[in-house]
Amino acid sequence: MQPICLLGLGGVGRALVRLVLATRQRHLARHRLHIAILAVADSRCWMYAPAGLPDDTLEHIVVRKTQGLAWADSNGQPLTAMLELLAQWPPHTIVVDTTASEATVPLLLEAKARGMGVVLANKLPLAGDLRWWDALANHTSRWETTCGAALPVISTLNTLLDSGDEVLCIEGALSGTLAYLCSQLERGAPFGASVRHAKQLGYTEPDPRQDLNGLDAARKALILARMLGYRLELRDVQVESLYPSHMDALDVDAFLEQADLLDDQMAARAADLTTGGRKLRYAATISDGQLRVGLVGVPPESKLGSVHGSDSIVVFHTRYFSDNPLAVSGRGAGQEVTASGVLGDVVNLSHVMR
Repeated sequence: MQPICLLGLGGVGRALVRLVLATRQRHLARHRLHIAILAVADSRCWMYAPAGLPDDTLEHIVVRKTQGLAWADSNGQPLTAMLELLAQWPPHTIVVDTTASEATVPLLLEAKARGMGVVLANKLPLAGDLRWWDALANHTSRWETTCGAALPVISTLNTLLDSGDEVLCIEGALSGTLAYLCSQLERGAPFGASVRHAKQLGYTEPDPRQDLNGLDAARKALILARMLGYRLELRDVQVESLYPSHMDALDVDAFLEQADLLDDQMAARAADLTTGGRKLRYAATISDGQLRVGLVGVPPESKLGSVHGSDSIVVFHTRYFSDNPLAVSGRGAGQEVTASGVLGDVVNLSHVMR
């Protein structure tokens, strides 16, 4: 039995629970592995069963949570409760974090101190304080889905580093939201209308500024940079925001209304970067100990130039992959695909934890 504790029951967390239940027979057949969810917690509730929560209980929790309803009587301080329960969990437990919060960090650090495994879809612990990185980013952790859902970006970089290759530069279009906006700007669509349309399609966060400020893409790139050994903090990253900082004071509706005021300057920026047939991308560049994230114009025949729509891509320029860089591309967002990547990490790490 592989015990796990799940932190977070948002879209990814709920999709993970459903996937664990749906793949029980496959994992038993392939790996003689039974994944038992001992505990689940969100910001309001928690539930724990030493032998694993029953499948019907887990299904009930997912339904209640999807409906926006309380799913347990244990209201109040779920993370504190989880910390108190850690001593009762088997030492080979894997703590899975699908939240988007730094509040989970104390529990993650305590779990690691007790020799437990950690699987992260949550970028914040790995892109936060370097001390967190040092404690969490080791052989009993997995974080594939922090940089492109289930795309094998992290595992590819680890393979390159383990093989003795030298990674010279990494380029990446790491935000499906910003990839979509770039495609719209490239064809001449107004910025404000494109942002509103992206929100209607569900491509953005509820507050689109969380995508447009570039910080989400910067955190993903920072994780890759730290894997290369760059001792960078988020404040060291050059980040281009697609709106001026004074618009942070607006509420979401007001921002969406006033986004039209940015149409002319964004059109001019796009026109400048796409001269000569270049493609507009919002990309990260990691090289020579530095990291920049922002708009760029790239040749259409390049790896970055070849990606379409809202897909993500990461390009590795290495000593062995120099003339034709190694690229990982495809669907880099989505709750179900992210949950599949998390489950893959759990299964992979379970072989180490046994």
